[in-house]
Amino acid sequence: MKKSSYQKEQVYQGLLSELSEKHLEAQSYASFSKWIRLFCMYLANYTSIKEIDQVDEACVQEYFSYLINNHKRLSLSLTDIKKSMQMIEELLQIEVDSSLSDFSLSNMSLWNNLK
Repeated sequence: MKKSSYQKEQVYQGLLSELSEKHLEAQSYASFSKWIRLFCMYLANYTSIKEIDQVDEACVQEYFSYLINNHKRLSLSLTDIKKSMQMIEELLQIEVDSSLSDFSLSNMSLWNNLK
C-alpha cells in the first residue's frame, strides 16, 4: 500500500471512530453507518481534515455539493442525500444553510444539479 493511501486510511479510520462515538451518544436514528462511512471517506479523500472537530459549515456545504454532483456515480437517491445531511446536522450540531436542506420542488438549484 502506498504511503499516501495508508495515511488516508488512517485518517478515515480515525474520523470513522470519532463519528461512531458521537452516533452512539445521539442514538436518534436506527442506523447511520452508511452515511457516516460516506462522510468520513469524503473527508479523508477530499479535505485536509483529520479530526471531526475541524468540520465546519463550509465543509458541510462542500460535501453536499459533492453528493449532488456525484449522486449517479455514488448510486445515491435524493432520499439518501437528505438522510446524510440530517445525520451531519444532528451529529455535528451544524446548521446547514436552509437552501441546502430545502428538498422541495421549488428549489430549482437543487433539481437542476440533479439532472
